[in-house]
Formats: sequence, C-alpha cells, structure tokens
Amino acid sequence: MQGKKSFVLYCDLISTINLLPDEQAGKLLKHILKYVNDEDPISDDMLVNIAFEPIKQQLKRDLDKWSGIRQKRSDAGKQGGRPQKQNKAKKANALFEKQSKAKKAVSVNVNDNVNVNVNDNVNVNEIKKKEEEIFYPFESEKFFKMWEMWKGYKQDQHKFTYKSKLSEQAALKKLGELASGSETAAISIIEESIAQGYKGLFELKNYNNERKQTIAGAISDSFADTDQFKQL
Repeated sequence: MQGKKSFVLYCDLISTINLLPDEQAGKLLKHILKYVNDEDPISDDMLVNIAFEPIKQQLKRDLDKWSGIRQKRSDAGKQGGRPQKQNKAKKANALFEKQSKAKKAVSVNVNDNVNVNVNDNVNVNEIKKKEEEIFYPFESEKFFKMWEMWKGYKQDQHKFTYKSKLSEQAALKKLGELASGSETAAISIIEESIAQGYKGLFELKNYNNERKQTIAGAISDSFADTDQFKQL
C-alpha cells in the first residue's frame, strides 16, 4: 500500500475477532499491520490465514478506490481544475438545448414507443438485480461471518472461489439441507469441514443421533416425574 499513510478497519470485524482465541486475534492484528506496510507477511497459522483473507480483499478494494480518486484529482490539477468544469457545463447546456429542440419535433406515437421501451428496460434490470441477490438459509450475523470464513478458507487452502452467485446459492441451499434447517448444525458443519481440511460440506454423522437421544431423554425424564407425582 505504498503512498498511503492510513487504512480503514470496519467495525463489523469484531464478529470475526470474537470467534478467534486471543493468541490468534493478536497474530491477526500484526499480520494486518505488516500487510498494509508492504512487508508481505506469511503465516503458518490456518485460522489467521482464513480470517485475514476477506480483510485483505476489502483492503485491496479500498486501495483501488483511493488510487482512482487520487488519479482523478491529479489529472484535474494538470488540466487547470475549474476551467475544465466550466467547459463541461457549457457543453452540457448546449447538448440540453439540442435535445429540447429534438423533443419538440417528435410525434406523440414515437413518445409512446419510447416510454414502453424504457419501462421494459427497467423491468429487465429489476429481474437481473433479483437474480444476483444471495439468499441465506439463516439470517444471523454469526452465520454470515462463518460463511465468509468458509469462503476464505476455500480460497486460501484449496484455491477455490465460487464462479457465480448461482453456484454460491446452490452451496448455501445444500448446507441448509445437510443441517436439516438447524443453524447450530450448519455452523458445526462448517467448523468440522475447516478443522478436517475438507474441500466440501458434509452432514455431521453423530449430530442427528445425539439430537434424537437428547429428545428421548427429555421425554423419559418427563414420564419419570409423572410416576413420582402419582406415588406421592
């Protein structure tokens, strides 16, 4: 990040930090500071690498945005700044006058056709926007952070990124089915896959059995309490 004297860390990073042990959290902070100072840090701690990956991508996006603004300001200074804006304003006014004259010459039928085409385009854009949205099986911030950690782990350990929103949506749907609608089970599946170094997500073998045993035990205790009440 040569040329920058500061950088931004976003408040929601606390959700990721809270998931890490204190030792890894400290290592992560040092790793971030080394990265922004162009020291090219390398860590052999998998948790630090997984947590750092989404932070690194955000830092890159912020750097690109900052570089673009810096370049625009530099170009404006070289060309004289305000006079250029005045020239643009004159061109814009001239273009507006031409468009106004053109509108007066257009018939009513043509205007009707234009309105129809514009509305059609708006509808198409709205459909495309909906298709690009990601729907998560669980809406808690904890699940969202865990899913981001899973994507960082996939990229760091297996050099894999979801090719499209559609493929990521399919993976989320599969995770929801493997977890049988349980957010706790879904988070446990992700944690188990990371811990075992898996490339994909798999159903927890003992989760459903343990859940059934817990329910059965609760029912048995309930009946036992009823029998004791009868004896009294």
